[in-house]
Amino acid sequence: MPRNRLWTREETRMLGAIQQVMTGILLHCLGLLWMYLSLTQTTAFGATYIPLALLTAYPFWSSLLFIFTGAFTVSLEKIRSPFLVSYTLVANIVSACISVIGLLLLSVEFIIYSKSSKNSLWPHVCTRFL
Repeated sequence: MPRNRLWTREETRMLGAIQQVMTGILLHCLGLLWMYLSLTQTTAFGATYIPLALLTAYPFWSSLLFIFTGAFTVSLEKIRSPFLVSYTLVANIVSACISVIGLLLLSVEFIIYSKSSKNSLWPHVCTRFL
């Protein structure tokens, strides 16, 4: 009777620690930057454009999901169990779906912004200085 062994690659720790956790931290920091720029844009230019990513709070809840998925992947490298393998696989699939949702949100936001902008906002003003 063959043994039921769980084999995972050694690179899963690297994938979980670097790619997913650091992506989550970076996305959270970018969300804070977007929020700061949106607030200063409103006070400085009087513009009422609110980014779609901030309305849905995508940078904040997706960053938590990426960090959570990375932690699952790192814990899988340390403790191998059938339940943890299935949870990590599901978390990685959900994380990939959330990434696609983020790309769609940003694409829709770029389209909405290009159609509705008539006056200069901070991206246009900043690029004129360069």
